[in-house]
Amino acid sequence: MRVKPVDITVIAEKSILEGKLKMPGNVIILGSFTGSINSSVLEIFKDGKACGSIEAENITIAGYFEGELACSALLTIAKTGTVRGRVAYGTLSAELGGQLGAAVFQLESTDTKLIPFQRKGVHSDK
Repeated sequence: MRVKPVDITVIAEKSILEGKLKMPGNVIILGSFTGSINSSVLEIFKDGKACGSIEAENITIAGYFEGELACSALLTIAKTGTVRGRVAYGTLSAELGGQLGAAVFQLESTDTKLIPFQRKGVHSDK
């Protein structure tokens, strides 16, 4: 039987990366990232830091994140994790000590596809 490999992208511990990542598999952040990420699974490790926008099905944050985060399934904030900004999630799990300082929105269903946040100036009520 053949096992399908999973694409894994790792931002190494001493790396500082800026830009836009669109990955079909997993993204692991051990260093620092600024920009936007779209992936299936995202993990920010204890000393990892990300700023910008993230869209993923499952997200675990044990480090620091600031910006807009859309998680269609399970968002986990570890006891060493900090989240600031705006968060949309399907299911939320936060360990004792994890920090969530954000505007928080629960998606109506875990089957809901990722939703981008409305950008300022894009929508007009006229």
